[in-house]
Amino acid sequence: MSLQKNEKRGARRRSRVRRGLALAGAGAALVTMASAVPASAATGGGGTNIQNGTGVLSVGWDAQSPRYLNTINGKFLSTLGVGNPRLHVRVLDAQNRELFGRDRSWGGNRRSEEATFEVTVLMPRDAARVCASLYEGGGLMDTACAAVYF
Repeated sequence: MSLQKNEKRGARRRSRVRRGLALAGAGAALVTMASAVPASAATGGGGTNIQNGTGVLSVGWDAQSPRYLNTINGKFLSTLGVGNPRLHVRVLDAQNRELFGRDRSWGGNRRSEEATFEVTVLMPRDAARVCASLYEGGGLMDTACAAVYF
């Protein structure tokens, strides 16, 4: 075998090794990125009618376990609109004690809004349900709840 052929074969081998290492590095980066995002073990949600059936209030959640929820959310849709709405989304235990809660409010007359919150704490007790309450101008309109189950 000539010296030139041997050099070409060695260059091809080094090139394949470099490509393999680059692919392995990209795969490791992808696995690292995927593991940084918590996967949901369970999701749930529910809803209720508001304003004599002309609107809907809904609630949702996704979680790893009854003590570790990833996100909770509440949203409403109204054909009439809601004046100065506020959504209060919370996690409750079996005795209706609030374990975690957040609010979001808007000014003016709104036909639809959504509030999603990351739950940043490990619950001291198992969550039993997630509820979203809709307030119009400070007065409670309605509440929608969804059981947390695994």
